[in-house]
Amino acid sequence: MNRPPENFVRVDADVLHAFSSQCLERAGLLPEHATQLAQLLVNSDLRGVVSHGTRALPGYCRTISQQHVNTRPEITIVQESDTSILLDGDGSLGYAPTMQLTEACIIKAKQEGVAVGAVQGIGHYGSAGHYVRRAMEEDLIGFSVQGAYPQYYQTNEGKRAAKYGNPPLCFGLPGSQHEAPLILDGATCILADYQRGEEFEELEKMIPAAFFKSIGYTAVGTALGGAFVGQASERAKEIHERWPGARQGAMIWLMDAGLFAPVAQVKDAITQMSALAAEQMIPVGDYDEVLLPGGVEHRLEKTYGEEGIKIGAEQEDCLKELAEEFEVEIPWRRADS
Repeated sequence: MNRPPENFVRVDADVLHAFSSQCLERAGLLPEHATQLAQLLVNSDLRGVVSHGTRALPGYCRTISQQHVNTRPEITIVQESDTSILLDGDGSLGYAPTMQLTEACIIKAKQEGVAVGAVQGIGHYGSAGHYVRRAMEEDLIGFSVQGAYPQYYQTNEGKRAAKYGNPPLCFGLPGSQHEAPLILDGATCILADYQRGEEFEELEKMIPAAFFKSIGYTAVGTALGGAFVGQASERAKEIHERWPGARQGAMIWLMDAGLFAPVAQVKDAITQMSALAAEQMIPVGDYDEVLLPGGVEHRLEKTYGEEGIKIGAEQEDCLKELAEEFEVEIPWRRADS
C-alpha cells in the first residue's frame, strides 16, 4: 500500500492541503482542526505513507459528518505536574488533542528533561509519528502509542491470535541537520491489515516467534495507550457511549536528546548509524539498499515537496467522490485530461 503508485497524478502539497481542509470543514470539523488535520494527512503523503495520508480523508469526513466523534470538543486538563499532563479529549478525533498534548509535553521536557502526557476519550489519531516528529523538531527523543480498553479490537471472538491487534506506535530520535532521523513509525503486528489468507497463516507455523513478539507488542501498546491513560474510567466509557468513534486514548513520552550527552553528539551518532548500515549491510530480499527506519520517508519528503505528491489513480477516484459528496472543487487535473 505504501509503495509509490505506478499510475498517478502529481499534486502540489499546498493544493492538496487546501482541498483536504475544505472537505473536513464541509464535513463539520472546526476550521482550525480541519486545517491542522489536513496538514498532518498531507505530511504523511509527502513521506509516501499513503495508508495514513489523504487516502484516509473520506473515512474521516464521514465519521465527522455522521457525528461519530465530537466536532466541538472541550479539551480540558484533568491533572498536571511539572513532568506530566493528562487531557480529556471529550470525544474528538485524536489529532487535535494529541497535538495539544505534545506541545505541552515539549515545554515540560525542555524544562525538566523528561515529560509524559496522556489523553483519554478520543478517536483515531492517525500515525503516531505526527507527534514524535513534532517533538524531534525541538531536539527531543519521543515515543507515542494509541490504545484502547480492554483490547485493541472491540472483540477478539473468533480472531486468530496472530491478528491480536495493530495499534500505532512510534519511536523517534533526531539526526544531524538535514539528515534522516531514526524514526520507527508503524504498528505492532508484523503483518499489515490487508495481509490475510492461507499463505499468511502458513507463516505462523514457519516463524511463530515473530508472531509471539507482535502479540506482546500489541498487548503492551494497547495497555499503555488505553488502561494506563484512563480508558477504563467511567468518564472514558461515558464518552464512548456518546461518541462511538471515540473509544481510544493516547500517550506520548518525551526526553531531551541532550539529557546525558551533548545534543550534537547524539544527533551525529544517529546519522553515523544510518550511514554505516547503508555502507556495510546486505539488503533484505530483493531490495537494493539498506536504509534504517525514517530513511525512505526523509528522501520522499524532499522529492515530493519539490515535484509534487504522487496520488494513485484509485486514491484520486476516492477523492473525486468525496469532492462530489461535499461539493468541493477538485483543484488539480491529470496531465492527459
